Amino acid sequence: MSLENIKELLSKFGWEYHIIFDNNEYFSSRYLELTKNKVDENIFKYRNKYYENKSKCFNLNDINYKIEYLEDVTNYFEHISTLKKDKITGLATREDLDDFISKLKKASVFALCDIDDFKKVNDNYGHQIGDQVLNMLGTIIKENIRKNDFAGRYGGEEFLIIFDTNNVEIVKKRIDKINKIFNLKSKNLNLSFSSGISIYDKNKTSSKTIKEIDIALYYVKRNGKNNSVIYSKELEEK
Repeated sequence: MSLENIKELLSKFGWEYHIIFDNNEYFSSRYLELTKNKVDENIFKYRNKYYENKSKCFNLNDINYKIEYLEDVTNYFEHISTLKKDKITGLATREDLDDFISKLKKASVFALCDIDDFKKVNDNYGHQIGDQVLNMLGTIIKENIRKNDFAGRYGGEEFLIIFDTNNVEIVKKRIDKINKIFNLKSKNLNLSFSSGISIYDKNKTSSKTIKEIDIALYYVKRNGKNNSVIYSKELEEK
């Protein structure tokens, strides 16, 4: 079997590869694109460790070969071609949020954040300032969530964050911290947001969780805004 045969075989498997022998190196065309430091961070958030390097060493015709390879990469290129970030906030789009939620298999906490009185910002200062406010909050969210959390613009001035935890109290503290930073950075406009929080787990559907965070959010809106509330059934009666 020649080097060309090896390369052909790896390609048939759909693997991207890096072959090393006799101080020579050969890369498939997409191998370098898929090293961990270069793969799109949003893919890695919910395909964690999927593209880690694997390696094999073997001797062929008295030559020692080492092959590093990445398996099953077709889906990555298929997905990366359609992945789009929201142009204003820099976060995931609603479409990508929906896709992420549809594949969610473990308990997570959802938080829906809605900028308070955002219409007044557009009416008083114009849509360009409004876009800057959306970008500011998007940036603050990105800087204050963990790698395994996922955030996107849910619509208008609403942001949905999916936290990789089942602890709603911890999430409330994080959301309140983000709100405080948002308030400090926009002190000239005195901005804040309201947020509804609920847990998603195997006992209910994602659509029910979305409904619950909506209920909690609008409870905050009716009761002074600039706060976050964890969903409970009692909120539906208030």
